[in-house]
Amino acid sequence: MNQIVTYEAPRYKELGFYVDGNYRKFSGGLYSTDDAAEIAVLDVMTDAVRIDTPEEKPAPKAPVARKSSAK
Repeated sequence: MNQIVTYEAPRYKELGFYVDGNYRKFSGGLYSTDDAAEIAVLDVMTDAVRIDTPEEKPAPKAPVARKSSAK
């Protein structure tokens, strides 16, 4: 089973492109596919941004234990 990949076209809501001579088009600024040929074309397009890739976020730091000052 192939993973479905989603792309966004922030500037052009109906961005179109060709894959193997066939016309494809974004709808509402989004395009989802699991086709390897389409993914290869979309990965090199400057107006398409892959949005399904999980961004690596740094792990949250543990809170620093503070000593209470007894006065």
